Amino acid sequence: MRRRLAATAVLVLALGGTAACGSGSDSSSDPSSSSSANDSIKGLTVTGDFGKAPTVKVDSLKVTKPESATLIEGDGSDLTADDSLEYRILLAKGTDGSTIQSNYQNNTPDTSNVKDLPPSVQDAVVGTPVGSRVALAMPVKELVCGPDPASDCTGDAPQLGLKAADPVVVVMDLIKVAPKPLDGPQGKTVQPPADAPKVIEKDGDVTGIDFSDAPKKAPTKLQVIPLIEGTGDKVTADSTVTIDYFGVVWGQGDTPFDESYSKEPATFGLSGLIKGWQQGLEGVPVGSRVMLIIPSDLGYGDQGSPPSIPGGATLVFVIDVLGASS
Repeated sequence: MRRRLAATAVLVLALGGTAACGSGSDSSSDPSSSSSANDSIKGLTVTGDFGKAPTVKVDSLKVTKPESATLIEGDGSDLTADDSLEYRILLAKGTDGSTIQSNYQNNTPDTSNVKDLPPSVQDAVVGTPVGSRVALAMPVKELVCGPDPASDCTGDAPQLGLKAADPVVVVMDLIKVAPKPLDGPQGKTVQPPADAPKVIEKDGDVTGIDFSDAPKKAPTKLQVIPLIEGTGDKVTADSTVTIDYFGVVWGQGDTPFDESYSKEPATFGLSGLIKGWQQGLEGVPVGSRVMLIIPSDLGYGDQGSPPSIPGGATLVFVIDVLGASS
């Protein structure tokens, strides 16, 4: 869980509510290779080294459909739609080159399944060697509405002062292909304490948490209860994790305020999550299922996260750690 409840942490380019993506200098290509004036997208110039924040300059940039170009060509394998990708990304206004969002300032790259990226971005990166820097320019409407827009989607981004036909620029460094996450927890089953909340599941998916044998009063300290002990790499403070999770307020086991088992696994940078997750997941091996009991001071505090999480609430999560990369 992020410090505020959020959807899956894939690449978010919906201009109606951009999520901060981030600096590191990780690079799988020659860092002396610098992207330069890009003549294949007329009116766009991108400079800078792979893995470091690019500089975007525009000069009467006009595009009526997505246009892309490889600015630095890597020497890795060609990216496929089935890959999970670690990437750096910057989104800029095509009207003046100013940055809208970027993840170059973050400690670690973001990770996403390629097939979860916006279609126009997928088209630009699939088939491109890992280690490459790719530039993409398109009308705002392509990102706001997508390739199959609803009839009421105007394509405008008024909060940025951009109209549907105004251009936006995406610069993306394809850092490396991340290991594919597991389909579910794998490891040795661990017997939890007798008074711990019980996990209710169906076909391996968590569907509820039973508090009938648990104390009425919630614990006041963080508890990390192993349920399945995996054997994969251990989560670190800098990891990006892929997980399934089921979260409830203490005592409300049939009513999750958020869960991913009925959807797709979520991918998060651990450093961007609530403290209870940061402390509870660090050191947990991939393949594990753990229960985290998180007091409010390590969760959402006295303010809570209305309407689902009241102030001062103790939270209980069951989490399957399906993948971790640093």
